[in-house]
Amino acid sequence: MSSWQETTSPCNWTGIMCAAVRHGRRMPWVVTNISLTGAGIRGQLGELNFSAFPFLTYIDLSNNSLHGPIPANISSLSSLSYLNLNFNHLKGQIPFEFGSLQSLTQLELSFNRLTGHLQILDLGSNHFSGQIPISITNLTKLNMLLLIENQIAGSIPPAIGNLNMLKQLSLYTNQITGSIPPELGNLTMLNELYLYTNEITGPIPLELGKLQNLRELDLADNQISGSIPDSLGNITKLLLPHLYENQIVGSIPKSFGKLQSIQELHIFDNKLSGSLPQEFGDVISLVKLALNNNSFRTLPANICLGGRLQYLFVYSNMFSGPIPSSLKTCTSLVRIDLRWNQLT
Repeated sequence: MSSWQETTSPCNWTGIMCAAVRHGRRMPWVVTNISLTGAGIRGQLGELNFSAFPFLTYIDLSNNSLHGPIPANISSLSSLSYLNLNFNHLKGQIPFEFGSLQSLTQLELSFNRLTGHLQILDLGSNHFSGQIPISITNLTKLNMLLLIENQIAGSIPPAIGNLNMLKQLSLYTNQITGSIPPELGNLTMLNELYLYTNEITGPIPLELGKLQNLRELDLADNQISGSIPDSLGNITKLLLPHLYENQIVGSIPKSFGKLQSIQELHIFDNKLSGSLPQEFGDVISLVKLALNNNSFRTLPANICLGGRLQYLFVYSNMFSGPIPSSLKTCTSLVRIDLRWNQLT
């Protein structure tokens, strides 16, 4: 580029921004921003001396012809918050040293030739904002994706359903909106799905019933509406379904009687109604049942058939009639709350 002359200050070069930084009694000008997208740059990133840019916060070298690997010494850019290397010819693996870039808030690496077998991506408990980048869905070897306790907004990309080796998807405690994409039903190896404490709306997709290996499902503290799909009764390995604090309507499906492994069912603070299906009494592994603050009317007579029920919270419903006889002889009970009903 014509402006890049050794006789001129780099701060005057095209694509370079500088700022004055206090260093003792002096305030020298230092490079803070390199923005050279589509500049026809060739070569390898390893040719750059990254340690010479301690105050660099922004790099955009997208849409160029960079090749070779991403060098590990890029981790020396301790102030870097934005790195965009999209649309180049980079290859090799993402350096492990990226984990030390504690100021990094946005990383763009799509449309390259990067390889590797990244299995766990844990970016939890940070201050990440914006949407889940679609480029994450290119990490097809992922077993665990954890983006918990950030400020992530927007909807869940349907393409996450392409990560068919995922065993854990944890997106809880963010600001995620929109509905649960049906494509999550393609994650047939999934053991744990945690979406609680977001702003998710819409119904529970019936496709989640295809998650035959799912053990823990937590959709609590959202704005989910609609009814509980019958298909959830097909997840026979399910231990802990947590659907509480939503706007779910209808009744508990009879198919829940097939969930013989279920240990806890938390569906309190919804708009559920009707009778609990008699089939639900066949769930012999049940330890905790929390149905409070709904509009249920009838408890199954054999609610304690399994002899393991320890906690039963059904207060603030519309239950009426006699208390089920199995409860009167349920020696496993530790705590029971039947208040604000019409039981006799």
